Amino acid sequence: MKGFTLVELIIYMGIIGVILMVASTFAWQIILGNIKVGAYREVEQNVSFAMEKITTAVRNSSKIVEPEEPGDETDYLFLRMPDPAKTLIKFKISDGKITKSEGAAGSYPLTTDLVRVANLKFTNLSYEDTPGTVKIEMTIEHVNPAGRSEYEAEIHLENSISLRY
Repeated sequence: MKGFTLVELIIYMGIIGVILMVASTFAWQIILGNIKVGAYREVEQNVSFAMEKITTAVRNSSKIVEPEEPGDETDYLFLRMPDPAKTLIKFKISDGKITKSEGAAGSYPLTTDLVRVANLKFTNLSYEDTPGTVKIEMTIEHVNPAGRSEYEAEIHLENSISLRY
């Protein structure tokens, strides 16, 4: 007689079920890992872009207007520029985003809607008779309204930049 007995059929179905369960769990972990990497990459790109824009502005400025005195710490940065068209550049947090405004022009965001700026601090580290140095601290996190662990990503970055002039 050819065919399977009921016991053999149940054993084969159990083995196939276990294999499918392990494979689906493995596939699900890969998908969640890709989501986590994407969230971290989004935060990393926003931090890099914002820090590059602030660094370039500080290096090309002629004076740190705010924070004014050495040791002062603020959550905004005002820079005097040598270019008359951009007399003052401002960096600050607005609605959870780092914004930049130049001269009389309106402000525009440097970070996207997918991230939230949790912390932004500027500290004047200048010494007398030096062009000036400012320390930047920022913490940017991925927006995660549902509180899901795969969307949790945060980067804290500190940098000190000196004026060229």
